[in-house]
Amino acid sequence: NTIDIESIHNSCELIRIDYTITMLFHQTWKDPRLAYYETNLNLTLDYRMLEKLWVPDCYFLNSKDAFLHDVTVENRVFQLHPDGTVRYGIRLTTTAACSLNLQKFPLDKQTCKLEVESYGYTVEDILLYWEGNENAIQGTEKLHIPQFSFLDKTMTSQEVFFYTGSYVRLILKFLVQREVTSYLVQIYWPTVLITVVSWISFWMNYESSAARVTVGLTSMFILNAINSHLRDKLPQVSCIKAIDIYMVVCFFFVFLSLLEYAYINYLFYSRGRSQHSLRRRRRARRLMEEMILSVEEIDNHIAIADEESPLPPPSPPPVLVHVGCEPPDFISPPTISLKDERVSIEHESGSPFSTPVHACLASLERLSSKLFHPDYVPKIDRWSRVLFPLAFVVFNIVYWVYHIY
Repeated sequence: NTIDIESIHNSCELIRIDYTITMLFHQTWKDPRLAYYETNLNLTLDYRMLEKLWVPDCYFLNSKDAFLHDVTVENRVFQLHPDGTVRYGIRLTTTAACSLNLQKFPLDKQTCKLEVESYGYTVEDILLYWEGNENAIQGTEKLHIPQFSFLDKTMTSQEVFFYTGSYVRLILKFLVQREVTSYLVQIYWPTVLITVVSWISFWMNYESSAARVTVGLTSMFILNAINSHLRDKLPQVSCIKAIDIYMVVCFFFVFLSLLEYAYINYLFYSRGRSQHSLRRRRRARRLMEEMILSVEEIDNHIAIADEESPLPPPSPPPVLVHVGCEPPDFISPPTISLKDERVSIEHESGSPFSTPVHACLASLERLSSKLFHPDYVPKIDRWSRVLFPLAFVVFNIVYWVYHIY
C-alpha cells in the first residue's frame, strides 16, 4: 500500500475557507476515429452522447463538493469538427478549499487555487495544457468576492509524480486582497482614539490622582473589549497576526501613561516628609541670592563712608526674612545677617548656623539638580506630551508601510 500526501499546512495556515465557483468548463481534444469528410460543417451533439464518446477523466483536486447543473436538461454539449476535434463543455459548480496565511491579517493578500488533473491517465496517455494561454480564463474582471477584492490571476502547469505514474496538473491561482474598511472602522480607528484619549492625563494636574488613574484604566478596559470582540470573530491560531501587534502596542502606550503617573505619584507622595524642607531650601536659596546683592550694596556704602569719615560706620541692622510654608503669624521668622562675608540664619529655636555664601549656594544648586526634586515632575508631563505622540506616529508609519508594501 502507498499513501501520497497532498499537503501539510503550518499553524498559521490553519484557517481554511471554502469558496464556491460556477464555471463553464471546456475541454478540447482530437480523436481521429471521429473524423468525417461528408461535410465541412461542425456537428453539435447533446448530453446523450456522453456514454458513446470518450471523454477525459479530469477532476478538481481541492474540490470538496461539486455538482453539474441539470435545469432543464443536463448542461453538457459536444461539438464535433470534421478533422475529429471534439469540444466538450459543461456547466458546473464546485466548492473548493483555500488555505489562508494570517500573519498580515487584516492587511493580507491571499492566493486561492483551483487545480485540475487527470485522475487515471498519465502523461503517456494525455497531456493537459491551457488553451490560448492567458485567454484560457475569461470573466474574472466581473468577479465579486465577499470581504475580498480580486487583483489578478495566474495560470501554470506542472508535472507531478505518484506511485501509478506522472501526471500533468493545471493550476489556476486567484490573487485576492482583504477589504480592510470594516476593520478600520471597527478596530483600528477606535483603538487609535482610545490610545490618544489616554494621553489627556498628561495635561491634568499631577495631584488629580482619581482623574488620571480613571482615564488610564478606562482606556485599558475599552481596548480589552475591542480585542475580545476581535478574538470572537476569528478562530484561534498560534501565529501572531498584524492586528495583534497593533493592539499590543496600543496597550503598551496606555500602560506607559499609567506608569508615568505612578512615577510622578512616587515622587510626591512617597517623599512627602522631605517635600516641605526642599521647598524651604529652594526659597532660602532665592532669598540668599537677593541678600547677596543687598550686602554688596551695603559694602559699597560702607567703603564710601570710610573714605569720607574716619569714624567706623554703624553695623547694618539684621534683616528678617521669613522662610517656610506657614504664615509668619504662627512662627517666629528666622534672622539672616551678614558677618565677615558669612550669612547667618537663626531658626525659631535661636540656634544659628553659618556657612560661606558660595559654599551654601553650590550645595543648594546640587540639591536642585537631583532627580527627585519637585520641580522635575512637571517636566515629565511636558516630555510625555511630545514623546508619546511622536513615538506613536513613528510606529504607525512603520506598521502601515511594512504591511501594505
